[in-house]
Amino acid sequence: MKKQWIAAPLLMSFAGIASAQSAVVLYGIVDAGVSYRSNERTGTTGNYSGHSNVAATSGNLSGSRWGIKGQEDLGGGWNALFQLEDGFDITNGKTGQNGGLFGRQAYVGVGSKQYGTITLGRQYTSLNDFVSPVAPVAMVGGYGAHPGDIDDLDQTARVNNSIKYTSANYAGFTFGALYGFGGQPGSLKQQNTWSVGAAYGNGPLHVGVGFERSDNSKTGARDTTYGKWNGTDDGLFNSSINEGYASAQSQQIIATGATYNFGPAIVGVNYSNVQYRSGADSLFKGHATFNIAGVFGQWTIRPAVQLFAGYSYTRGGEVDGVDERAQYHNVTLGGQYALSKRSTVYLMGGYQHASGGTLDALGNPVAATASVSDKGNGHSSAAQSQAIVSIGVRHKF
Repeated sequence: MKKQWIAAPLLMSFAGIASAQSAVVLYGIVDAGVSYRSNERTGTTGNYSGHSNVAATSGNLSGSRWGIKGQEDLGGGWNALFQLEDGFDITNGKTGQNGGLFGRQAYVGVGSKQYGTITLGRQYTSLNDFVSPVAPVAMVGGYGAHPGDIDDLDQTARVNNSIKYTSANYAGFTFGALYGFGGQPGSLKQQNTWSVGAAYGNGPLHVGVGFERSDNSKTGARDTTYGKWNGTDDGLFNSSINEGYASAQSQQIIATGATYNFGPAIVGVNYSNVQYRSGADSLFKGHATFNIAGVFGQWTIRPAVQLFAGYSYTRGGEVDGVDERAQYHNVTLGGQYALSKRSTVYLMGGYQHASGGTLDALGNPVAATASVSDKGNGHSSAAQSQAIVSIGVRHKF
């Protein structure tokens, strides 16, 4: 109740600002539908069972959100800027991102078209900024995520207490870097995150590359807090794909991708390498690696109709105690029909088959199970195979 009383005057104030100043914009996305998931797991770690599930769902094609952003001309080509963005579940009205009011994004900064932009706050990494736009998630949201969004290309994670630089556009070339402060007395490394990225776009070709690393500082084997989230859980480890590595001392992601626009069709490729390294308090020991490769395409068959198809293959590395490497084959199909410039109906589907072995949330060797899409759209399976299908409507404002 208290949150409702606080939110109401905030919304009224933001609406007044948006109407009074053209430099401030109120925007949002509302996305809702009905989804079917096969073999959705229930129960506790080590004792899961699988059941099909049909339910009303939020954010199938795009995460539901609202926000305000704006800028002020400071003269000399410089401007001040800010963005505040809140995610929510349209089916129950609850705030997303672990209950943060502006859990999706919250930052302020200064910038210019000549020198670039510096921002501070809760932000996406530079890997997200430069690689996600040339990944399948840019076309079909979470349905285009690689298994469990293991490489964070669906922008599952945000970095608290971060400072980020993003360059201006130099003849199609852009670059940037981010550093997230861990906030640990006496150390600039403990629980920190840093990321770099670059992209090039010229005509129909767009290419992106990025690097992201998070270092953990734990008080015990059960403390799975990453510096990237500074105590909050954005869901990057809520998947059977990698939940067994949440206690890692460090996580590292290298990703690249490219798209080429042929006119009616856009085709793309992606490659990611994800590594987890253990420490003294890690539940798993050693070094775990996942390699992900994918291809995808989007076809505009009529001005209002778009079709999508994508495939990705994920292969895990050798892990102590696991006899056979984990493998995941993932297929995504979808279609969108634009009712107007701001309203779209969609039908999306995904299928995944897993084999080999991995670690469960307690660090024990188990058979690999499927986990289609990211945490927002899917829930891990109790079996090797899983299918999910969603039909719904999305409106932008």
